[in-house]
Amino acid sequence: MDPIRIGVIGCRVGRAWVAGAKACDDTVPWAVADLNEELAQSVAEELGVTHIYKDYRELLEDDAVDAVGVATAPDIRLEMVTEALQANKHVLVQKPHGRNAEDVEAINAVARETGKTLVYAYFMRHVTENRETRRLITDGKIGKPYHARVHYHFRERGVGFEPTAGREWLYRPGFKGGALGQHGSHYLDQAWFLMGCPQPEWVFASGHSAFPTTLDVEPHTDDYVSFLVGCAGGITIQMDTSSVIPTWSDRAWDLGLRILGTNGTIESESVSLPGGERRSGTRRLLGSIFTEGEFVDEYVEHDPGDFNAEVADFAAAIRGTQPPDVSPEDALRFMKLLDAIYESAETGEKVRIDVD
Repeated sequence: MDPIRIGVIGCRVGRAWVAGAKACDDTVPWAVADLNEELAQSVAEELGVTHIYKDYRELLEDDAVDAVGVATAPDIRLEMVTEALQANKHVLVQKPHGRNAEDVEAINAVARETGKTLVYAYFMRHVTENRETRRLITDGKIGKPYHARVHYHFRERGVGFEPTAGREWLYRPGFKGGALGQHGSHYLDQAWFLMGCPQPEWVFASGHSAFPTTLDVEPHTDDYVSFLVGCAGGITIQMDTSSVIPTWSDRAWDLGLRILGTNGTIESESVSLPGGERRSGTRRLLGSIFTEGEFVDEYVEHDPGDFNAEVADFAAAIRGTQPPDVSPEDALRFMKLLDAIYESAETGEKVRIDVD
Protein backbone atom coordinates (compact mmCIF):
# COMPACT_ATOMS: atom_id res chain seq x y z
CA MET A 1 0.00 0.00 0.00
CA ASP A 2 1.04 3.57 -0.60
CA PRO A 3 2.08 5.45 2.55
CA ILE A 4 -0.46 7.75 4.17
CA ARG A 5 0.19 11.35 3.15
CA ILE A 6 0.06 13.59 6.21
CA GLY A 7 -0.67 17.30 6.27
CA VAL A 8 0.00 19.29 9.45
CA ILE A 9 -1.75 22.55 10.36
CA GLY A 10 0.22 24.57 12.89
CA CYS A 11 3.99 24.18 12.64
CA ARG A 12 5.11 25.30 16.11
CA VAL A 13 3.73 22.31 18.01
CA GLY A 14 2.93 20.34 14.86
CA ARG A 15 6.60 20.12 13.85
CA ALA A 16 6.88 16.96 15.98
CA TRP A 17 4.15 15.32 13.90
CA VAL A 18 5.89 16.28 10.67
CA ALA A 19 9.05 14.63 11.99
CA GLY A 20 7.00 11.62 13.08
CA ALA A 21 5.41 11.29 9.66
CA LYS A 22 8.88 11.26 8.14
CA ALA A 23 10.19 8.66 10.60
CA CYS A 24 7.30 6.19 10.34
CA ASP A 25 7.25 3.49 7.67
CA ASP A 26 3.58 3.94 6.77
CA THR A 27 3.43 7.74 6.52
CA VAL A 28 5.01 10.59 4.60
CA PRO A 29 4.94 14.32 5.49
CA TRP A 30 3.16 15.75 2.46
CA ALA A 31 2.15 19.29 3.42
CA VAL A 32 2.28 21.94 6.14
CA ALA A 33 0.20 25.06 6.76
CA ASP A 34 0.85 27.99 9.06
CA LEU A 35 0.08 31.71 9.05
CA ASN A 36 3.75 32.18 9.96
CA GLU A 37 5.16 31.53 6.49
CA GLU A 38 8.76 31.71 7.71
CA LEU A 39 8.10 28.98 10.30
CA ALA A 40 6.28 26.79 7.78
CA GLN A 41 9.12 27.18 5.30
CA SER A 42 11.73 26.34 7.94
CA VAL A 43 9.93 23.16 9.06
CA ALA A 44 9.34 22.11 5.46
CA GLU A 45 12.98 22.57 4.48
CA GLU A 46 14.22 20.76 7.57
CA LEU A 47 11.97 17.73 7.11
CA GLY A 48 11.66 17.51 3.34
CA VAL A 49 8.07 18.73 2.87
CA THR A 50 7.39 20.07 -0.62
CA HIS A 51 3.85 21.47 -0.21
CA ILE A 52 3.61 24.62 1.90
CA TYR A 53 0.44 26.62 2.54
CA LYS A 54 -0.33 29.77 4.51
CA ASP A 55 -4.09 29.19 4.58
CA TYR A 56 -5.07 25.84 6.09
CA ARG A 57 -8.05 25.66 3.73
CA GLU A 58 -5.65 25.34 0.82
CA LEU A 59 -4.10 22.31 2.51
CA LEU A 60 -7.57 20.80 2.95
CA GLU A 61 -8.25 21.33 -0.75
CA ASP A 62 -5.14 19.30 -1.64
CA ASP A 63 -6.63 15.98 -2.76
CA ALA A 64 -3.30 14.24 -2.27
CA VAL A 65 -3.51 14.75 1.52
CA ASP A 66 -5.02 11.67 3.18
CA ALA A 67 -4.88 12.73 6.81
CA VAL A 68 -4.41 15.94 8.78
CA GLY A 69 -2.89 16.81 12.15
CA VAL A 70 -4.44 19.93 13.69
CA ALA A 71 -2.05 21.58 16.17
CA THR A 72 -3.47 25.09 16.51
CA ALA A 73 -4.93 27.04 19.44
CA PRO A 74 -8.12 25.51 20.92
CA ASP A 75 -10.33 28.52 20.21
CA ILE A 76 -10.14 27.82 16.45
CA ARG A 77 -9.77 24.05 16.64
CA LEU A 78 -13.44 23.10 16.39
CA GLU A 79 -13.83 24.89 13.06
CA MET A 80 -10.60 23.51 11.62
CA VAL A 81 -11.21 19.90 12.64
CA THR A 82 -14.79 20.05 11.39
CA GLU A 83 -13.67 21.38 8.02
CA ALA A 84 -10.91 18.77 7.78
CA LEU A 85 -13.33 15.89 8.43
CA GLN A 86 -15.81 17.31 5.95
CA ALA A 87 -12.97 17.59 3.42
CA ASN A 88 -12.69 13.78 3.59
CA LYS A 89 -9.51 13.78 5.71
CA HIS A 90 -8.71 11.58 8.69
CA VAL A 91 -7.79 13.84 11.64
CA LEU A 92 -5.38 13.80 14.57
CA VAL A 93 -6.24 16.49 17.16
CA GLN A 94 -3.59 18.05 19.41
CA LYS A 95 -4.36 18.73 23.04
CA PRO A 96 -6.12 20.60 24.52
CA HIS A 97 -8.70 18.97 22.28
CA GLY A 98 -11.00 21.97 22.42
CA ARG A 99 -12.21 24.66 24.76
CA ASN A 100 -14.56 22.31 26.59
CA ALA A 101 -16.51 19.06 26.37
CA GLU A 102 -19.06 20.64 24.05
CA ASP A 103 -16.31 21.18 21.45
CA VAL A 104 -15.20 17.55 21.69
CA GLU A 105 -18.79 16.29 21.46
CA ALA A 106 -19.31 18.37 18.31
CA ILE A 107 -16.09 17.07 16.73
CA ASN A 108 -17.01 13.47 17.55
CA ALA A 109 -20.43 13.93 15.95
CA VAL A 110 -18.88 15.18 12.69
CA ALA A 111 -16.49 12.21 12.64
CA ARG A 112 -19.42 9.81 12.99
CA GLU A 113 -21.29 11.60 10.19
CA THR A 114 -18.33 11.57 7.79
CA GLY A 115 -17.05 8.10 8.71
CA LYS A 116 -13.46 9.37 8.90
CA THR A 117 -10.92 8.24 11.49
CA LEU A 118 -10.60 10.64 14.43
CA VAL A 119 -7.74 10.32 16.92
CA TYR A 120 -6.82 12.60 19.82
CA ALA A 121 -3.34 13.32 21.16
CA TYR A 122 -1.85 12.61 24.57
CA PHE A 123 1.68 11.54 23.78
CA MET A 124 2.51 10.12 27.21
CA ARG A 125 0.33 7.11 26.37
CA HIS A 126 2.76 6.19 23.60
CA VAL A 127 5.88 6.17 25.78
CA THR A 128 7.23 2.62 25.80
CA GLU A 129 7.69 2.42 29.57
CA ASN A 130 4.17 3.73 30.20
CA ARG A 131 2.71 1.04 27.99
CA GLU A 132 4.80 -1.55 29.84
CA THR A 133 3.65 -0.15 33.17
CA ARG A 134 0.01 -0.39 32.11
CA ARG A 135 0.59 -3.99 31.05
CA LEU A 136 2.08 -4.81 34.45
CA ILE A 137 -0.93 -3.26 36.20
CA THR A 138 -3.38 -5.03 33.88
CA ASP A 139 -1.58 -8.30 34.58
CA GLY A 140 -2.21 -7.80 38.29
CA LYS A 141 1.39 -7.22 39.42
CA ILE A 142 0.26 -4.70 42.06
CA GLY A 143 -3.16 -6.23 42.69
CA LYS A 144 -6.17 -3.97 42.22
CA PRO A 145 -5.18 -0.33 41.65
CA TYR A 146 -7.22 1.92 43.94
CA HIS A 147 -5.43 5.29 44.15
CA ALA A 148 -3.03 7.44 42.12
CA ARG A 149 -1.05 10.32 43.57
CA VAL A 150 0.58 12.78 41.18
CA HIS A 151 2.56 15.95 41.63
CA TYR A 152 4.00 17.83 38.68
CA HIS A 153 5.64 21.21 39.06
CA PHE A 154 7.06 23.03 36.05
CA ARG A 155 9.16 26.15 36.56
CA GLU A 156 7.84 28.49 33.90
CA ARG A 157 6.61 31.83 35.18
CA GLY A 158 7.02 34.21 38.08
CA VAL A 159 6.46 37.91 38.66
CA GLY A 160 5.99 39.86 35.42
CA PHE A 161 6.11 36.80 33.14
CA GLU A 162 5.97 37.76 29.44
CA PRO A 163 4.05 35.17 27.35
CA THR A 164 5.61 34.10 24.07
CA ALA A 165 4.14 35.85 21.04
CA GLY A 166 1.48 33.67 19.48
CA ARG A 167 1.07 31.66 22.69
CA GLU A 168 -0.95 34.18 24.68
CA TRP A 169 -3.99 31.89 24.69
CA LEU A 170 -2.23 29.70 27.25
CA TYR A 171 -2.66 32.45 29.84
CA ARG A 172 -6.25 33.45 29.07
CA PRO A 173 -9.03 31.63 30.95
CA GLY A 174 -11.31 29.26 29.09
CA PHE A 175 -8.80 27.68 26.70
CA LYS A 176 -7.35 24.89 28.90
CA GLY A 177 -3.96 26.55 29.26
CA GLY A 178 -2.35 27.28 32.61
CA ALA A 179 -0.58 24.89 34.92
CA LEU A 180 -3.14 22.11 34.59
CA GLY A 181 -4.19 22.37 30.96
CA GLN A 182 -0.79 23.04 29.44
CA HIS A 183 1.50 20.68 31.34
CA GLY A 184 -0.19 18.93 34.24
CA SER A 185 -2.92 17.40 32.08
CA HIS A 186 -0.32 15.12 30.46
CA TYR A 187 0.43 13.48 33.80
CA LEU A 188 -3.19 13.41 34.92
CA ASP A 189 -3.95 11.53 31.71
CA GLN A 190 -0.93 9.30 32.30
CA ALA A 191 -2.21 8.29 35.75
CA TRP A 192 -5.75 7.79 34.44
CA PHE A 193 -4.44 5.71 31.51
CA LEU A 194 -2.27 3.53 33.76
CA MET A 195 -5.29 2.78 35.93
CA GLY A 196 -7.35 1.68 32.93
CA CYS A 197 -9.30 4.93 32.26
CA PRO A 198 -12.00 4.42 34.93
CA GLN A 199 -15.11 6.57 34.50
CA PRO A 200 -14.63 9.89 36.41
CA GLU A 201 -17.65 10.61 38.64
CA TRP A 202 -16.81 13.66 40.78
CA VAL A 203 -14.05 16.14 41.58
CA PHE A 204 -13.14 18.60 44.32
CA ALA A 205 -10.50 21.19 43.44
CA SER A 206 -8.84 24.43 44.44
CA GLY A 207 -6.81 26.74 42.22
CA HIS A 208 -4.54 29.76 42.49
CA SER A 209 -3.22 32.48 40.21
CA ALA A 210 -0.58 34.02 42.43
CA PHE A 211 1.71 35.07 39.56
CA PRO A 212 -0.23 37.02 36.92
CA THR A 213 1.41 37.56 33.55
CA THR A 214 1.90 40.85 31.72
CA LEU A 215 -1.29 40.22 29.71
CA ASP A 216 -4.09 42.69 30.40
CA VAL A 217 -6.59 40.02 31.41
CA GLU A 218 -8.35 39.16 34.65
CA PRO A 219 -8.51 36.50 35.89
CA HIS A 220 -5.32 34.92 34.64
CA THR A 221 -5.05 31.20 34.06
CA ASP A 222 -4.12 29.02 36.99
CA ASP A 223 -0.52 28.67 38.10
CA TYR A 224 -1.37 26.12 40.81
CA VAL A 225 -4.19 23.56 40.96
CA SER A 226 -4.83 20.83 43.52
CA PHE A 227 -7.66 18.32 43.31
CA LEU A 228 -9.11 14.92 44.14
CA VAL A 229 -11.02 12.88 41.54
CA GLY A 230 -13.42 10.06 42.33
CA CYS A 231 -13.91 7.37 39.68
CA ALA A 232 -16.11 4.33 39.25
CA GLY A 233 -15.26 1.40 41.50
CA GLY A 234 -14.02 3.64 44.32
CA ILE A 235 -10.80 4.56 42.48
CA THR A 236 -9.34 7.98 43.33
CA ILE A 237 -6.72 10.24 41.77
CA GLN A 238 -5.05 13.01 43.77
CA MET A 239 -2.95 15.66 42.03
CA ASP A 240 -1.28 19.00 42.50
CA THR A 241 0.37 20.83 39.64
CA SER A 242 2.05 24.19 39.26
CA SER A 243 3.80 26.32 36.66
CA VAL A 244 5.85 28.03 39.38
CA ILE A 245 8.50 26.47 41.65
CA PRO A 246 9.65 29.53 43.63
CA THR A 247 11.72 27.57 46.16
CA TRP A 248 13.44 25.16 43.76
CA SER A 249 15.76 27.41 41.78
CA ASP A 250 17.75 24.46 40.46
CA ARG A 251 14.81 22.58 38.93
CA ALA A 252 13.02 22.99 35.60
CA TRP A 253 10.43 20.38 36.53
CA ASP A 254 9.69 17.90 39.28
CA LEU A 255 7.45 14.87 38.72
CA GLY A 256 6.29 12.22 41.13
CA LEU A 257 3.60 9.68 40.24
CA ARG A 258 2.47 6.67 42.24
CA ILE A 259 -0.13 4.05 41.39
CA LEU A 260 -1.18 2.26 44.59
CA GLY A 261 -2.55 -1.26 44.41
CA THR A 262 -3.74 -3.80 46.95
CA ASN A 263 -0.51 -5.79 46.53
CA GLY A 264 2.04 -3.13 45.63
CA THR A 265 2.94 0.25 44.19
CA ILE A 266 4.43 1.56 40.98
CA GLU A 267 6.42 4.79 41.32
CA SER A 268 7.57 7.17 38.62
CA GLU A 269 9.93 10.06 39.32
CA SER A 270 11.71 12.66 37.24
CA VAL A 271 13.65 15.82 37.99
CA SER A 272 15.09 18.09 35.30
CA LEU A 273 17.57 20.90 35.85
CA PRO A 274 17.25 24.22 33.98
CA GLY A 275 20.19 23.44 31.71
CA GLY A 276 18.46 20.31 30.43
CA GLU A 277 20.36 17.85 32.64
CA ARG A 278 18.18 15.25 34.36
CA ARG A 279 18.91 13.78 37.74
CA SER A 280 20.53 10.37 37.25
CA GLY A 281 20.32 11.02 33.51
CA THR A 282 16.97 9.24 33.26
CA ARG A 283 13.30 9.82 33.61
CA ARG A 284 12.21 7.00 35.87
CA LEU A 285 8.84 6.28 34.33
CA LEU A 286 9.03 2.64 35.34
CA GLY A 287 10.34 2.72 38.86
CA SER A 288 10.17 0.63 42.01
CA ILE A 289 7.61 -2.16 41.80
CA PHE A 290 6.82 -3.80 45.15
CA THR A 291 5.24 -7.24 44.95
CA GLU A 292 5.37 -10.21 47.29
CA GLY A 293 7.75 -8.53 49.71
CA GLU A 294 10.49 -7.60 47.24
CA PHE A 295 11.43 -4.38 45.47
CA VAL A 296 12.36 -4.62 41.81
CA ASP A 297 14.06 -1.52 40.41
CA GLU A 298 13.76 -0.94 36.68
CA TYR A 299 15.11 2.37 35.40
CA VAL A 300 14.14 2.98 31.81
CA GLU A 301 15.32 5.81 29.59
CA HIS A 302 12.54 8.11 28.44
CA ASP A 303 11.61 7.08 24.90
CA PRO A 304 12.46 9.92 22.47
CA GLY A 305 10.02 8.57 19.88
CA ASP A 306 6.83 9.67 21.67
CA PHE A 307 5.50 11.73 18.78
CA ASN A 308 6.74 9.24 16.20
CA ALA A 309 4.68 6.63 18.03
CA GLU A 310 1.72 9.00 18.09
CA VAL A 311 1.81 9.30 14.29
CA ALA A 312 2.25 5.53 13.95
CA ASP A 313 -0.77 5.02 16.21
CA PHE A 314 -2.77 7.42 14.00
CA ALA A 315 -1.75 5.52 10.88
CA ALA A 316 -2.69 2.16 12.42
CA ALA A 317 -6.11 3.53 13.35
CA ILE A 318 -6.61 4.74 9.77
CA ARG A 319 -5.63 1.30 8.44
CA GLY A 320 -7.95 -0.34 10.94
CA THR A 321 -5.23 -2.59 12.33
CA GLN A 322 -5.67 -1.38 15.92
CA PRO A 323 -7.83 1.07 17.88
CA PRO A 324 -6.23 4.43 18.74
CA ASP A 325 -4.62 4.94 22.13
CA VAL A 326 -6.80 8.03 22.69
CA SER A 327 -10.25 7.31 21.30
CA PRO A 328 -13.00 9.92 20.81
CA GLU A 329 -14.75 8.41 23.84
CA ASP A 330 -11.61 8.76 26.00
CA ALA A 331 -11.12 12.34 24.83
CA LEU A 332 -14.68 13.29 25.76
CA ARG A 333 -14.50 11.70 29.23
CA PHE A 334 -11.17 13.39 29.91
CA MET A 335 -12.39 16.80 28.75
CA LYS A 336 -15.45 16.46 31.01
CA LEU A 337 -13.01 15.77 33.84
CA LEU A 338 -10.96 18.90 33.05
CA ASP A 339 -14.13 20.99 32.81
CA ALA A 340 -15.22 19.73 36.23
CA ILE A 341 -11.82 20.46 37.80
CA TYR A 342 -11.93 24.07 36.61
CA GLU A 343 -15.56 24.47 37.71
CA SER A 344 -14.82 23.10 41.17
CA ALA A 345 -11.73 25.32 41.54
CA GLU A 346 -13.82 28.34 40.63
CA THR A 347 -16.85 27.58 42.81
CA GLY A 348 -15.16 25.84 45.73
CA GLU A 349 -17.74 23.08 45.49
CA LYS A 350 -17.61 19.38 44.73
CA VAL A 351 -18.70 18.83 41.11
CA ARG A 352 -20.43 15.75 39.74
CA ILE A 353 -19.39 14.59 36.26
CA ASP A 354 -21.96 13.41 33.73
CA VAL A 355 -21.51 9.71 33.04
CA ASP A 356 -21.49 8.85 29.31
